Amino acid sequence: MNRKNILKSDYACQYRAADSPVHRLPAGWKMLLSTVLSVCILVTREPAPLLLITALCFAYYFFAGLTLSDLWRDTRIFLIQFCILLALFLYQYGYPDGIWPGVRTSIQIVLFFIPGIVFLRTTQVSSMMKGLRGIVPHRVLFLLFTSLRFVPFFARETQEITMAQRLRGARLSPCDIRRTVFWRDLFSCIILPLLVRALKTADEAALSAEARGMGARKERTYYDARELERYLAESRENSHPPDKGDSGKLS
Repeated sequence: MNRKNILKSDYACQYRAADSPVHRLPAGWKMLLSTVLSVCILVTREPAPLLLITALCFAYYFFAGLTLSDLWRDTRIFLIQFCILLALFLYQYGYPDGIWPGVRTSIQIVLFFIPGIVFLRTTQVSSMMKGLRGIVPHRVLFLLFTSLRFVPFFARETQEITMAQRLRGARLSPCDIRRTVFWRDLFSCIILPLLVRALKTADEAALSAEARGMGARKERTYYDARELERYLAESRENSHPPDKGDSGKLS
């Protein structure tokens, strides 16, 4: 099987195993870098600084070993908000005064989420929780990062529900976005099933955590695959088979 197909991610914000400099960064540094980039995006208003921040965000994204297809999966949902915001700004300020504020605000929203998407794409949950376990209580960490890990799951659920509802006749195509029936079907055919699925998933996750003894002790352990591999390698190096001379002496 082709290695590119193995590393390919099928859904938005899904963790992708790769050997990139961003993957090798500690989770705390990645979180700090994402926060700094997001704050810079929020305070930027002029075209030249916004262009520079855009270049930095995309460089950070592709420096993590992600591809254009990954970028499309992660950001295509923002096309809807782009159209809505642009229409609202044009309605309020008119043409052409509303074009730049609408485009700028839409770009800022997309760029604001890109550092967080890179964080999800390059960081395992165990690394996230390990980096913050001395600062944040483990119950809060479990709630926060479990919620983050469900982002790809609900992206997949949204895609599957949308396809199923469109096959049943729901008017959810982009061509119908200007019609009232689109928003009615969006609420009844997409949002309500997602809410039901979210409540069911939360209940299943709570039962799973309780069955595994979550909260039974004040302190908890953290599974780290890299530390386990290092420990096993050291154990194999330290465990040498007995020499033949020693076995003869013992016999």
